[in-house]
Amino acid sequence: MFILEKKKHGTAFRTIWYAKQPLKKAGINRYRYAEFHPQKDYQVMNTFVSDLTEADEDIVQRISKNGRYEIRRAVKEGVTCEYKVGSEITNQDIEEFAQFFSDFWKSKGIENHNKEGYIEEIKEYVSKEAFAISVAKMGDKILIYHTYIVGEEFARLYQSASQFRVDESIPPVIVAMANRLLHKEDMLFFKRLGKTFYDWGGAGQGADVASVTHFKKSFGGTPKEIYDFEEVIGIKAKVVKAVIKLLERY
Repeated sequence: MFILEKKKHGTAFRTIWYAKQPLKKAGINRYRYAEFHPQKDYQVMNTFVSDLTEADEDIVQRISKNGRYEIRRAVKEGVTCEYKVGSEITNQDIEEFAQFFSDFWKSKGIENHNKEGYIEEIKEYVSKEAFAISVAKMGDKILIYHTYIVGEEFARLYQSASQFRVDESIPPVIVAMANRLLHKEDMLFFKRLGKTFYDWGGAGQGADVASVTHFKKSFGGTPKEIYDFEEVIGIKAKVVKAVIKLLERY
């Protein structure tokens, strides 16, 4: 379990990842990917989880045959992978990722109006040594970004962005192969850091994300059902939550 906590309006706001039981602390507690849920007002989430306690060769062997072929091709094309974790990540790294991420969404026809929100959130996780950034590069050009929330036992894919819609000089097939290579290297990197599982950050069931879910499934992870929900404990926290809802309404 990992807890990100901050104080606002005299109340603790917590994001709690992978809880196995209730925290039972006063505040506004947002549970993400919990292994339990209350009787009502929760959201069922689906994801894939890869076991990082296996041998390297077994982790790689779980990847589909075509996936392993594309990974080899990416290496032959000269794609390399780089990592920064926790305090290694600078404000410039965060700014560069946020711009890349915004450009990625813009290339899909979606304007990202929350760039500053992403930057603030990432800085909070970085300050707790709970964030990682990985990139796949060809020469000095970044093709793929992956970001992760990292706990004592887990690495959870948080954001992924690619260059192929932005830079027409890079063939999309190269970017796709680089993405597979980066995921494979990410798993082995986090295994070396002592993490026991790699969470693929969700496995959506809708038609609009079917191709993404199929891609994640091709790495051989185990399907898992988890839960998102919020608990508000204590009079002060309930008052603050009521005010927030009122402000959102008007």
